[in-house]
Amino acid sequence: MVAAGSILLVLNSCSEKEVAPPQQSIVPVKKPFPDLSLAIQKRVEKKPEEAIALLRKYNQDFPNSSKILIQLSRALIETGNYSLAAFRLEQSLSLSSSTELIGECAEAHLLAGDLNSAKKRFIEYLKLSPKNLQAWLSLARILEEQGDEREALNAFEQAREITSPVDCIKIGNLYLKKKIFVQAEKWFKEAAKKEINPSAEPLLGLLRVKIANGDEDSAEALILAIEKAYPNTLASLDAAKKLKDILVKRRISELNARSIIVKNLTVSDLAQALLQKPEDVDEPVVSTGPKLSPLLSNNSHKIEASMITETISTPDLNTETSLAEAFGSDQLEVIEPEPIELGWSAYLARNYATALLHAREAINLNSQDAEAWRLSSQAHFQLGKTREAEMTILEAIRHNPNDLTTRMDYLNIARETLPADRYLRELEKTHELFPNSGEILWQLARRYHLVERMPVTAGILYRRLLKTVPEGSGLHNQAKMELIKIQNL
Repeated sequence: MVAAGSILLVLNSCSEKEVAPPQQSIVPVKKPFPDLSLAIQKRVEKKPEEAIALLRKYNQDFPNSSKILIQLSRALIETGNYSLAAFRLEQSLSLSSSTELIGECAEAHLLAGDLNSAKKRFIEYLKLSPKNLQAWLSLARILEEQGDEREALNAFEQAREITSPVDCIKIGNLYLKKKIFVQAEKWFKEAAKKEINPSAEPLLGLLRVKIANGDEDSAEALILAIEKAYPNTLASLDAAKKLKDILVKRRISELNARSIIVKNLTVSDLAQALLQKPEDVDEPVVSTGPKLSPLLSNNSHKIEASMITETISTPDLNTETSLAEAFGSDQLEVIEPEPIELGWSAYLARNYATALLHAREAINLNSQDAEAWRLSSQAHFQLGKTREAEMTILEAIRHNPNDLTTRMDYLNIARETLPADRYLRELEKTHELFPNSGEILWQLARRYHLVERMPVTAGILYRRLLKTVPEGSGLHNQAKMELIKIQNL
């Protein structure tokens, strides 16, 4: 009995093992890629918040999908969240880059106010798509705001067909700053032509050109024209006293004849007085007595002739022609450009060999012209002749030792020609000469930070820079970021 029970028990256990189901491994179910049409529809229906909620769910399941990230960034832009949109586009670019996506990323950075990142992406985009005028214009505006004048002018020239009146005025001011008067005048006139609602700004730009060029004839006409069209505009300018002096100098005989006392008058008051017709004088009584003395008679004729001459030289401001037409190229005296102006114009057009020829011509006319030596140096440098560039920039410094722009050009050349320790000494010496220059201080701090590997010294200089440059400026924000990096080391 015992033996039989044991046998039955063994048989029963074997049968249980045979019927036990085999264990199966769990295979995860792969989710299908979502249909983005619903999110796109939400965006079309002006419901970007709902589109963002959908796309964020999709992004959790597919974090490496460039298509989802692009749609998410566009929805974020539509809600005004530009910084996060730019971040998402940068993520998308790291996964799948394209020319259009680079341009879109540049625009997002620009909307977010990150000008450095926007500039970087626009430059990258324009290398791939150089015919996009709007991208050139956006880059030009960034460069102008950051003070990169030469590159800004190059970019503006590329987008000249779509520039706005405000852009034209900026370009005119940049050329005026570089003393390229012919180009400055051209762009101020272009601004006047493009304005739908005429303003005083283009004419004020033309006035600055005429004053800088010493053309007092045109300056006088512009002063009266501006004051006639835009009363009391000139009185608020920094150059108001100089403008008043021009009017007094050129109209002294008329002012005396009309008994206008100029002492307490502003330039606007003076211009308005000159624009008014003189009061009628009663007809003199003709007597039968002796005539006036010959001396007095001659003086009277001189005064009369002077007034006639001035009347002829003054434009007729009562005509119905527009101000832009009144001061067009056919009305103003054509000024032959100087060699230095032609040189800088060629330099900005990247014709460096031509710029060098004009620079040499200007030096032959005046060997002490610091600007001509500087142009020569910059042209040599762009042509790869660093030794000649260094020699000519030192000559420019000798003739104009207190010009910051010339010193900056020298440092750019010295960075490539001098040993590291010598260049650092030159940088420190320049900082001593221009202690309030934020750009020099920034370069010195970066040198100690990245090249000399002295973060403590660099930190001190970054803090000094924060106190030197305006809060919110590009250098201020960059210095703040570098200081955070140093503190986190």
